[in-house]
Amino acid sequence: MSIKNQVEAIIFLGGDENKIKDLAKFFKISIEDMLKILLELKDDRKDTGINIEVDSEIVYLSTNPLYGEVINNYFEQETKPKKLSSASIETLSIIAYKQPVTKSEIESIRGVSVDRIVSNLEERKFVRNCGKQETGRKANLYEVTDKFLSYLGIKNITELPDYDLLKEKIKSMENIITDED
Repeated sequence: MSIKNQVEAIIFLGGDENKIKDLAKFFKISIEDMLKILLELKDDRKDTGINIEVDSEIVYLSTNPLYGEVINNYFEQETKPKKLSSASIETLSIIAYKQPVTKSEIESIRGVSVDRIVSNLEERKFVRNCGKQETGRKANLYEVTDKFLSYLGIKNITELPDYDLLKEKIKSMENIITDED
């Protein structure tokens, strides 16, 4: 039995509670060696239906965004997923295009507090804390997750529409409307 297969079995049963340091301690290996095993597992599973997610101090399983459409279609038969509020969509858009980004940067763009929204998005696993800001207050940095990409039905953040191109199209449409008046 390889350690890699044993780790995978533990991750499957452990849900979202698999701490990397606990896995390393259990197998009596360094955290760095455990991270190598986890990244190898992640790479092994990248084209399967289930992915391994390594998120700062924990590791867990998630569905592969490649199969987001079929998953949504299957589960839509039974219940519709909760829709996101416009405030959540705005916040997710900012995070997706500006990531990694701090709450204060999001708040300066939106003009309102986002504590509750970011907390809700973290609970739904649409965003995650991806580290600390290196300068200043050392605020938490946030990025979108594969679950969010799956929700949108895309595989990668690069599939989002080009923000600058959209902005230009909107400006040109505004100019056309203004010229017609």
